Amino acid sequence: MKKILLIHNVVTPTRTELFNKMYEYFSDKWYEFKVLFTSATESNRQWNIEEELKKYKFEYEILKWKQLNTWKKDKAYFHINSNLKEILEKENPDVLIHAGWAWLSVIQAKQWCEKNKKKFILRSWSTKYEKSWRRTITKPFVKYIVKWCDWYRSYWNRASEYLVSLWAKKEKIYPLYNSVDSKFFSEQAKLLKPQKEELKKSYWITTKYVLLFVWQLIERKGIYEILEWFKNFQKKNEDWSLVFIGWWQEKENMERVIEKEWIKNVYFPWFFQKDKICEWYALADIFTLPSREEVWWLVINEAMYFWLPIITAYQVWASVDLVKDWENWCIMKENTCKEFEKCMNVVLENKLIDKNSSKEIIDNFSEDKIVSWINF
Repeated sequence: MKKILLIHNVVTPTRTELFNKMYEYFSDKWYEFKVLFTSATESNRQWNIEEELKKYKFEYEILKWKQLNTWKKDKAYFHINSNLKEILEKENPDVLIHAGWAWLSVIQAKQWCEKNKKKFILRSWSTKYEKSWRRTITKPFVKYIVKWCDWYRSYWNRASEYLVSLWAKKEKIYPLYNSVDSKFFSEQAKLLKPQKEELKKSYWITTKYVLLFVWQLIERKGIYEILEWFKNFQKKNEDWSLVFIGWWQEKENMERVIEKEWIKNVYFPWFFQKDKICEWYALADIFTLPSREEVWWLVINEAMYFWLPIITAYQVWASVDLVKDWENWCIMKENTCKEFEKCMNVVLENKLIDKNSSKEIIDNFSEDKIVSWINF
């Protein structure tokens, strides 16, 4: 019986259903499947880890870990695992899949596979649009890792293109898109959308329309650009609220801006687990994530299950594969108030709040389809 070992960074609800589906798929083929986590969590994550672990059907292990924070304002972590080599020797997998290359474990895993003549597969989601000093410094090392992998699982178009630029052989790249718990969000949308007005009242939202942002409140997510645009938009459109749901790194600074600029109807509910976030998706009218740098970003998948039109930026990776112009518009070419206004006008003029293709598009991005494409 073959053993497949997947090394992933942290315990996260965005991967539970996918990993469970992978376990079922491999079990049917008489493969053993186990996940190693290089860390339980990180300080900029607010998920309920204990509850998530209860849902796992597969075998897992959290490695001994230490974290280095490599960026003060927009936190980025480097994981160090002291017992990975020991675990690899004990598990002795036939195939090792490593998620990304941001941690020391990728070197240890690759070297172990070379020494023991095992298959090494890299799961990659990075793109050329993630510009940082870390990316510049580590690029030679990353090219070395990428060049000598046996196969690659990329998160669709941009990741595949970037892998080729890093010396990956195109014929060894298997593009797989990114997904969330499709069954859960689809069921929640059917349940909660008819309750839209009741949900708004329960959260004390009095305006007719709601623009929603979900994720970390950090500068590169475009949060201040949203505030600046909303300040001007509100002068002629008083029947709108702006809601930020996320971790509160910049909340106090944002509140100072709101007070100074006299911006009304801006709300900061505390970050919720995914069942409560669904209530906000259900009461919203438009979803936005105008980041200046991003990988896929699964909150867009989640919002699309609730028939929400999307305003995002070209640098957000999901914009290439999920946001179809004129169907669930709109992609900002630049992160400016002018571009945001342009996209908002298109949404309103084309009445995309009432009818769009978000749900039809996202229904094609399920875990079942991802797993069905896996092969070795």
